[in-house]
Amino acid sequence: MDVCERCGAKLGMPLTSLFRLQNVATKRRDKINSDEEERMRLGYEIRTAMHFAEHEGRMDARIAQGMVQGQHFAMLTYGHAATLWRINLGWQRRKEREQYGFHLDIERGYWGRDEPVVEESNESNDQLSPRTKRVIPYVDDQRNCLLFELQNRVSVSVMASLQSALKRAIQIHYQLEDNELAAEPLPDDAHRHLLLIYESAEGGAGVLRRLLDEPQALSEVAREALHLCHFDPDTGEDKGHAERAQEVCETACYDCLLTYYNQRDHRLLDRKSIKDLLLELAQAQVQSSPTSVPRADHLSTLVHLSGSSLERDWLTYLHEQGHRLPSHAQKFIETCQTCPDFLYDEQQVAIYVDGPYHDYPERRTRDTAQQECLEDRGYMVIRFGARDDWDVLLAQYPHVFGNRSAL
Repeated sequence: MDVCERCGAKLGMPLTSLFRLQNVATKRRDKINSDEEERMRLGYEIRTAMHFAEHEGRMDARIAQGMVQGQHFAMLTYGHAATLWRINLGWQRRKEREQYGFHLDIERGYWGRDEPVVEESNESNDQLSPRTKRVIPYVDDQRNCLLFELQNRVSVSVMASLQSALKRAIQIHYQLEDNELAAEPLPDDAHRHLLLIYESAEGGAGVLRRLLDEPQALSEVAREALHLCHFDPDTGEDKGHAERAQEVCETACYDCLLTYYNQRDHRLLDRKSIKDLLLELAQAQVQSSPTSVPRADHLSTLVHLSGSSLERDWLTYLHEQGHRLPSHAQKFIETCQTCPDFLYDEQQVAIYVDGPYHDYPERRTRDTAQQECLEDRGYMVIRFGARDDWDVLLAQYPHVFGNRSAL
C-alpha cells in the first residue's frame, strides 16, 4: 500500500528489518524503582498503525457523525477486531534520528547495548556473539478501535488535552479500569490529526461501539469530561479544582488530565483550552451508519435500491426517528430463494415491508415457507405491514433498531 486506505494520504518509505515479538520472558517487580521512572521519562519512540478488517472486499467499519445544531462537528469510525501494530523505533533521545531499532544477537537471543542505557541484565552485559543485526521490534493484535476526528483542525496542545479528557471520561462513565482502555494520537505525537481509542483489555469491554449505537452517548461522555476538568457541564462555570482538593488547578492536575502514563504530554495539557470544545460536544447527537460511508450517503443508496414507495416510506420514517438503518437492501439469499427488503447483517435480521398483496393466501403461504427457511439458518424475520403501528414494532426490538431519538 502506497496511500492510507482511510484518507488517501501518501505513506512514507516502508520500514525494513521488522522483528515480530512473540515469546518474551518477564520477571516480577514488586514496586516501581527510580530506574523505571527514568526509563519512562526517557521513553521509546512507539509508532502505532492500524488496519480495519475487510468483509466482502470492503472495509469492515462503521462511520458516525457527531452533529451540533445541524452542523458536522466530529467523525467517529469504529472497527470491531481491527489489527493494531505497535512498532518500537528506538529511544526518544537517540543521537541518529533516522536510525531505527536495536541490536539483537541472533545467535544467543540477547539485546545489545543501545544508548541511553538505564538498566541492563547481567546476560546482556556479556560479550555478544559476532552474529548481530539491527532490527525493529513490533507486536500486533486485534482490538476494538475507535477513530475520533474533529471537523476543524486544532493545535497539538488541544488534541493532547482532549485525548486525556475523553479517555478518562469514557473510563468513568462506563466504569472501566485504567488498563481496559488506551488512547493515542495519529499519525504521531507531533502531528495529532485524530485520536485512536482502543479497548486494550483481552476480549474488549464493548463500550466504544456504544458511542455510535446510542445517539446521546458522546454528549454524556463530554459532560463527564467537563466535570472531570472542574467545569459545570450545564453552565461552563470554572470551579477551579476537584471537589476534595484545596489547591487551585491552573492548567492541569492529577484530578483531571495528568496521569503517570502521559508524562511526556504534561507540558501540553491545559484543561481550559478544551472547555469550549467540550461544551459543544456536550450538545452533540451522533448519526450512525452501519457501513463505512456516512449515514446520509448510505440512506440514499438504500432508497435507490428500494422496490416500492412503502419501503421508501419505511426508510424515511426510520431515519427521521433516529433509528438504526439496515446494512443492505434487496440482498438475495440463495439458500432460501428469497430477497428480503432489508437486512441487518450484524444482528442477522431480515426485514420485510409488506404491502396489501401479501394478504392473499397463496402469497402468505410462500412468505411463511421463506421465513421458516431463514429462521432455520439463524435469521430473525420481522415484518412491517402497511396498516401496522411501526412505532410499536420498532420499540419491541431495541437491539436491532436502537432507541428512538428523532433527528
